[in-house]
Amino acid sequence: MNFGEQLKEVRTTKGLTQIELSEKSGVALRTVQRMERNEGKPSLYSMNAIGEVLGTNLTLLYAPDLETETRNIMESTDQQLWAIARSRAKFKRSLGSYSIVIPFLWVIWFLTSQDKDINRIPWPIWPMLGWGIGLAIQYLKAYVIEVGSLEQREYDKLKNNQ
Repeated sequence: MNFGEQLKEVRTTKGLTQIELSEKSGVALRTVQRMERNEGKPSLYSMNAIGEVLGTNLTLLYAPDLETETRNIMESTDQQLWAIARSRAKFKRSLGSYSIVIPFLWVIWFLTSQDKDINRIPWPIWPMLGWGIGLAIQYLKAYVIEVGSLEQREYDKLKNNQ
């Protein structure tokens, strides 16, 4: 018996209609209907609000089977890998643009500068420096700092303290 069927059984055992359950819990009727049809993933708020009215913990009824749990883990891992891949691709695109634009700016400076005074700082140094700092930060985010690692460590700390 899936979650929706269990929810419907508990609701009918308590003698409530979907409309009454919706009104008492403050959860939209459409959400109650979708939960009973097993459509989508219900929010924790909805499950808690309905569970209070029914006098049961719906999160226990919603415990996924092994196949669903494995799929959730794989989807989570894929999302993390995609986030890492996106940040690395973004860095590589920026590095490519940098290596084309900055030499071009130096050529423009060389060709247009009348005064090649050794004591003056050439203007292309400023975009090169600013963009370079930005690239360094992008590199650190893409290759050194793991995506989600800080959040994962904090989550693990909170979980171990309970």
